[in-house]
Amino acid sequence: MNPICKAVLLVMCSVLVLTISDPVHMLVFVALVLAAKERYRARGVMTKGIIVFSATIFLAQAVFNHSGEEIARWFVFELTTGGVTDGITIAGKFLSLIMMSWVFVATTTPADLSSALTSAGFPYRYAFLPALSMRFVPVFRFELAAVREAQVTRGMRLDMSLRGVARSARYTTIPMLMTAMSKVNAVAASMSGRGFGMHATRTQLKPVKMTASDLAFLAASGASVVLAFFVTRCPSLQVV
Repeated sequence: MNPICKAVLLVMCSVLVLTISDPVHMLVFVALVLAAKERYRARGVMTKGIIVFSATIFLAQAVFNHSGEEIARWFVFELTTGGVTDGITIAGKFLSLIMMSWVFVATTTPADLSSALTSAGFPYRYAFLPALSMRFVPVFRFELAAVREAQVTRGMRLDMSLRGVARSARYTTIPMLMTAMSKVNAVAASMSGRGFGMHATRTQLKPVKMTASDLAFLAASGASVVLAFFVTRCPSLQVV
């Protein structure tokens, strides 16, 4: 599939998930996103952290949001329908947006994205930026692991407590920043040596152009997203 079609579909689904207010619809959408994530083996830098943070959002809403009718009570803690509903929708929106981005990255190569944007008429200087950003994600992940191992070798404790997370961020931010700047300087020097940006146009080794099947899929996806939007926003169209 053309990467531009996948990017447009990602934007449409992101807008759709932000408009969902029904917890049942949110759970269905999250299940579909998680199924796509497992199908394409999409992995992020902080997969467990994102899931734990989503669970924390749900628990915070369930504990501190007292809107709606009371479901249960334990000592000073009160569980209400509004807290559960808001917890599911807010945590589901956060989790869905992150997971959909991971699926897009897992199914799109930087070269194809840059070539598709260039074929669509974008200046190749700007079309190269997202591809370059995607290419450096695994590099920075490896560098982060190397920095953390070096800090552990020097005797720094890295635990999952709040103090441990703050300590880890404090002593890994500066080394990662220096590593990123060195990588940027090396890439800039390499691109300048190859004459990148000297000409208004640039030939492509493997151009990725929009096909009829891509347009048909994009139209069908757009119609599905619009239909889902009306189903989630119009109670008269929902099936009881």
